[in-house]
Amino acid sequence: MKKLISVAFASISAFVSSAVHAALPTAQDVSTGSGVTNTATPVQFVGELFSTGTTTAATAVGGMAVLGVAWAVYSSFVESREKGDWKKFGVTASVGVVLVVGVVLMAILAVDYAS
Repeated sequence: MKKLISVAFASISAFVSSAVHAALPTAQDVSTGSGVTNTATPVQFVGELFSTGTTTAATAVGGMAVLGVAWAVYSSFVESREKGDWKKFGVTASVGVVLVVGVVLMAILAVDYAS
């Protein structure tokens, strides 16, 4: 019985492994794709580097804004639950939503502008 299970497991893993390997790009696909290293001139290289850096920075700023607002809203929720006064929580949540939407929209615009 153990041998049957091990043969079945090996067959299934070989099937899944071959399907996964078939979906991976080849070295030819990777080397001919677009990327920062495939530039003709130094000006193009700097432009692509700027675009990549802007995208990374916009993503980081958007993520930090979401986490910061989530932390502020949660701490305001805990405080409001203890005191029974929900006005501060409502204001914090409302301002937080507006802030996050604005930061995410500005991040999208920064990425579009850099491209």
